[in-house]
Amino acid sequence: MPPIAAIPQVLTFFATIVFGGAILLAVRMLADDEGRRSDRLHHTLRRVGWLLIIMGGGATLVAAGIIPAVVALVVFPAVVYRRRRGHRYALLAAMAVAVDRRIPLIPVLLAFASERRGYVARRAMELATQLQTGLPLPDAIDSVPGLFPSNIRLALRMGHDTGELANVLRGLLDRADAHDAIESQIFGQVMYFLLVSFIMLNILTFTMMKIVPAFQKIFEEFGVELPGITILLVKLSYMAVNFWYLAAPFILIALAYALGSTLRYVGLVENEMWGLGWLRRRIHAAEILEVIAVFVRANRPLTEPLAGLAQWYPVARIRARLARAFDDVNQGVDWCDALAQRRLITSGDRGVLAAAQRVGNLAWASTELADSNRRVYSTRATGAVQSIFVILLLIYGLFVAFFFLAMFLPLIKLISSLT
Repeated sequence: MPPIAAIPQVLTFFATIVFGGAILLAVRMLADDEGRRSDRLHHTLRRVGWLLIIMGGGATLVAAGIIPAVVALVVFPAVVYRRRRGHRYALLAAMAVAVDRRIPLIPVLLAFASERRGYVARRAMELATQLQTGLPLPDAIDSVPGLFPSNIRLALRMGHDTGELANVLRGLLDRADAHDAIESQIFGQVMYFLLVSFIMLNILTFTMMKIVPAFQKIFEEFGVELPGITILLVKLSYMAVNFWYLAAPFILIALAYALGSTLRYVGLVENEMWGLGWLRRRIHAAEILEVIAVFVRANRPLTEPLAGLAQWYPVARIRARLARAFDDVNQGVDWCDALAQRRLITSGDRGVLAAAQRVGNLAWASTELADSNRRVYSTRATGAVQSIFVILLLIYGLFVAFFFLAMFLPLIKLISSLT
């Protein structure tokens, strides 16, 4: 509970939240059904309302305590992500039904936008507007930022170009739960580690600046020598207090990593999490193999998926490798060998694909290999995250044990000397 002196500030922050909510309510009540999402004034007022709510809520949490504020920063993105994810896949399901039954997409998008509220509904309305101007579906989706993540945009473009859009949509819906479960686990573990690190850093800072110097003075007054482990803690405390700026870059990097992870989790940033690119190689291989399967089922030349991937794949380093593989194929290298040489698929995948192409079963083999790569990624990601998590917990345990012994052993020695 905040102190009495902070109550006026908390009330001010709460009033900011109420004011922002009032703006959002007024926009919803006064806007007509046809134009409420397309009017720029309504968009501006809606952004102002949410900005006031976020600023007031953040200030209220900080006034209430740093730990509630940090916890809220972890919980709020998860809630936003879950809500958007549900709406996004509901939209994909509606689009799949429309494509399957040859229903025009524009009325479906307008109906979806009128039935739902929030970010995805507004983006669906914008997508319908772009389609009404005559843009092809892939270009219209690319012109509406934030509607779908990059992997879904790529799949929709490839499906549209080959006439396999209905199958692609069904595949995206079937794979949604497994992929999102791994991403959520990685995000949860990263945020848990950073949150625990932040809390421990605050505790250690307070201990080193306030408790350890007082401890040292008490023992000097009693003329009792401190144990060696406590002397080590005193020296570390002295270094931490006088050279704290040396750790500032690492703290800033951790905060930037936490912010980047959060923005990627909620879909505002699409770059890969730093340091996890090696772990996602199998996911990239699965995406490439899925696209190849789509083009093979459509009886299109195998150079077309490579050209499309080299142009549209969302990850820059993979796109560069695909461009080099496409150049290799144009120079006469077999496409399987080109992908394997550029480390886009494994040598085992290359052998299976070459054999499947000889017997005319390439589409099925590519799909199965894509599923296999996703399973390998799931297993490796889970194992890596859990292993790193256990190692970090052991390191934290050693730090806690060190501080416990450094603070507790002197008390035993002091009591023994007094008795």
